[in-house]
Amino acid sequence: MSGLRFRAPEFGQLRDDALVERTCETCAIGYAHHDAATGSWVIAQAALAPPDAYERRDAVSAVLKAAFLVDVANHARANEYSVIFIHTHPLAEGAPRFSHVDDAGELELKAYLDRRAPDGEHLALVIGPEGCRARRLGSGAEVDVWEVGDRLILRSGADDEDPLDERHDRQVRAFGAAGQRMLRRLHVGLVGGGGTGSATAPQLAHLGVANFTLIDPDLVEATNLNRLVGAGPENVGLPKVKVAERMIKAINPEAQVRTFQADVVDADVTPQLTGLDAIFLCTDSHASRAVVGQLAYQYLVPVFDMGVSITAREGAVTHITGRVQMLAPGLPCLTCTGALDSEQIRREMLTPEQRAADPYIQGAHEPQPAVISINSTMASLAVTMFLGAVTPAPAGARFQYYDGVRGTVRPAGATQIAGCVVCSGSGALARGTSWPLPVRPAGARHG
Repeated sequence: MSGLRFRAPEFGQLRDDALVERTCETCAIGYAHHDAATGSWVIAQAALAPPDAYERRDAVSAVLKAAFLVDVANHARANEYSVIFIHTHPLAEGAPRFSHVDDAGELELKAYLDRRAPDGEHLALVIGPEGCRARRLGSGAEVDVWEVGDRLILRSGADDEDPLDERHDRQVRAFGAAGQRMLRRLHVGLVGGGGTGSATAPQLAHLGVANFTLIDPDLVEATNLNRLVGAGPENVGLPKVKVAERMIKAINPEAQVRTFQADVVDADVTPQLTGLDAIFLCTDSHASRAVVGQLAYQYLVPVFDMGVSITAREGAVTHITGRVQMLAPGLPCLTCTGALDSEQIRREMLTPEQRAADPYIQGAHEPQPAVISINSTMASLAVTMFLGAVTPAPAGARFQYYDGVRGTVRPAGATQIAGCVVCSGSGALARGTSWPLPVRPAGARHG
């Protein structure tokens, strides 16, 4: 997602602390990692200005001391941060607006930071009791403000009053106009266009998602046709992403669809994901799960991961299982839940030459059983989980297991590992562009 991203519950805590004082404006300073390619800022830290940082302060303005601003600029420059200048309008009604006083003050701040911290793309954020608004410092160019946790919440701006398509009337009756408008504005990624991915794409299109990025390296094969939604014999040899694009546009001809016939673990592909609003992870690769799973926490982009397993021995099915897990700040990652195999990740990251030379890799990958109805069950659980995260729909599960033999779906409990390298504050959480993703170097691809 473009705009300013806070991890939950950071924005709510900052807002509540800043609005304790209602008789005068309060200032705070945030530091963020800026991704110029996507127009996004990931908040690394934010705190109220200390009482002795103010030169003057009243009900309509607050001015920070020059010495305090020197420290802010030095800290930003030393850590390659963009500065977020935050202040309150404690008496504002509705979403607050920047005042003429703010306009003049920002021009001075921008001129100062252009000299002292020129590499940052700095923002101003104003917070009121009923909302907030952000913009590029010294400019009228507004940016969205998001809070990302087990829910994706747009904190900024006024309500969208654009008319809704009548085809979504039954959904509006289920989770309201605001929820439907949120679906319409989100840019959603699908990583993997096979069994679960092809079942997920049309559900999202029917719901009203209209902006997609599709990533999958593979072509349709004859053995895919039993489970690849939207594909027929005439599509053998066609990229899977093109099949999904055609299916989405058949449902909504106005949908915007970007397709990449590529492997998400490659370094030149992951930048296509960092600016998205949500991602569905629909692959059977541990390496892709490791990459996209870390990206969820590092860039504050919620990810919905799903997996299916059918175990057959001597011609008889013994187990049918599935898993859906939301990955976002405050929720355990795939490392915490034991869903990743480090040795498998290593093997999947190898180049063809490295694979040939590795004495521990023998033979070809054995295809696994797959059935369209089971894939579709997991896709539906994941899409419903997504609805619970982005609309008022009361779907509270964020981790579920499916047992197809017993016919049960149950919520699962998991805890975050302290100090986890993926999802904790001492690891990749909210590190944005300052932290490496575990990708395969550009040019080192599978054959």
